[in-house]
Amino acid sequence: MNASATSTAKSICRFMSQQVALAVVGSLIVLLGVGLRPQNSWAASTGQDGRKPFIVVQVQNRTGQPGWENHLIAYGIRNIVNDEFYRSGRYVPIEDDPEMLRQIDRFIAATWQNDNMPEDIQEPTVASDTQVRVFIDRFKTSRTRSIGLLAAAKTTLQVGVRIELREAGQPLRVFEGSGKGVTKSLGILFEIRQDKVHFNETTVGQATQKAIEDALANL
Repeated sequence: MNASATSTAKSICRFMSQQVALAVVGSLIVLLGVGLRPQNSWAASTGQDGRKPFIVVQVQNRTGQPGWENHLIAYGIRNIVNDEFYRSGRYVPIEDDPEMLRQIDRFIAATWQNDNMPEDIQEPTVASDTQVRVFIDRFKTSRTRSIGLLAAAKTTLQVGVRIELREAGQPLRVFEGSGKGVTKSLGILFEIRQDKVHFNETTVGQATQKAIEDALANL
């Protein structure tokens, strides 16, 4: 092989090596981009893919029953509602205004148990034309005991919710649903650890989640 042919072959090899290197780098960039996407699927969706930004402005317990006092339950209910609205494919929760979200958290905590707001708490001004309010309006329990050698008592409980959706230029939409559960436990309490309600770990938590899913099934 003469010198000219050798030089041409080397040039071709260098060009191919560069193309392979560029392809590898490009693939790494794509993979890193996927890996760095936020775990919360809402984060990059606001104002995109046709979804309408919305916000839950109130969650309130109207049952007057013991076991529902902790306002962390309200925050957990809000998260379940956010999930269901997002899953509909039409809405995305607003998460890019930390100060507004802090004010709403305070308002939800203050009004979770009643309508009488403390004087230092005002309903925040919300920069969204789509607002959601959630009300836990029913909580009933009944305890029965079976007869026989393996007799055991069980408690049946039912949770009812009302969810109101207000969209600019649209009439108020109301969604109602119920969730039911059965337990052998005497206590009917939510499982709260590390400032979080674990709805899936108790019968009342599961019934609450079912009620929300039932209400929003036709959203």
